[in-house]
Amino acid sequence: MMPSWFSGARRAVAVLAVAGALVGGCATPEEGEVWDPLETPNRFMFALNKTLDTLILRPLAVTYRDLTPNGVQRGTRNVLNNMGEPVTAINELAQGEGTRAAQTVARFLINSTIGVLGIFDVAKDFGLPQTKEDFGQTIGVWAKAPPEDGGPYLVLPLAGPSNARDAVGMLVDYLIDPFRITATHFDVEWLLYARTGAEALDGRSRVIQALDDIEKNSVDFYSAMRSAYTQRRAAQIRQRGVVSASTLPLDGPGRAEIGLAR
Repeated sequence: MMPSWFSGARRAVAVLAVAGALVGGCATPEEGEVWDPLETPNRFMFALNKTLDTLILRPLAVTYRDLTPNGVQRGTRNVLNNMGEPVTAINELAQGEGTRAAQTVARFLINSTIGVLGIFDVAKDFGLPQTKEDFGQTIGVWAKAPPEDGGPYLVLPLAGPSNARDAVGMLVDYLIDPFRITATHFDVEWLLYARTGAEALDGRSRVIQALDDIEKNSVDFYSAMRSAYTQRRAAQIRQRGVVSASTLPLDGPGRAEIGLAR
């Protein structure tokens, strides 16, 4: 059975996405600006998420980064990436990218077997580089609107920066995730919580300095993160299949930084 906080967070995502859609016709953004009609509650949630990050996640991430051997960190990251391959393949197929979907499935099979459950990314040696897609990107591909237009900007509890499009995408990815479905079916949901915790720790540990620099150099940290998220998501929709070299994972489901970034 899922913890109440997790179920509550999921419900909040859905409620905020619907609320954002409902206010969609009430205001229009200025050209070149991020549409943020819910800025006041968004700022409140951003501050709450940042407090949780400062008190809990960042200290844990610093400890993990400094004390865990690099090989263990790399293996953990590879396993987490491997778990996400089926969702990527489903979204690539939904986007009409059958060849890439087949390559992603091949990556998953190779790394899950020869790569020992994904600890080693041996698939890249077979000419199969990693790609990354989520349903928020799929909606962006289907939509006729510009990639920057994801609907009202939202800051979600624990999940952080998002918008109406990507909040819906997050829920869909959760529902179609074969790993979640399998874990639920066999009543081993603790594996889902372990994966979520590992994603949070790994992702946050990789952006400690980057996020510290953004906060230090920003007049308004909230606005800086809002702009960074919107630009990155637009770029991911335009450059389908590309895993960005950016050090800031500001996109999509499972983002590691509580309220700050994915």
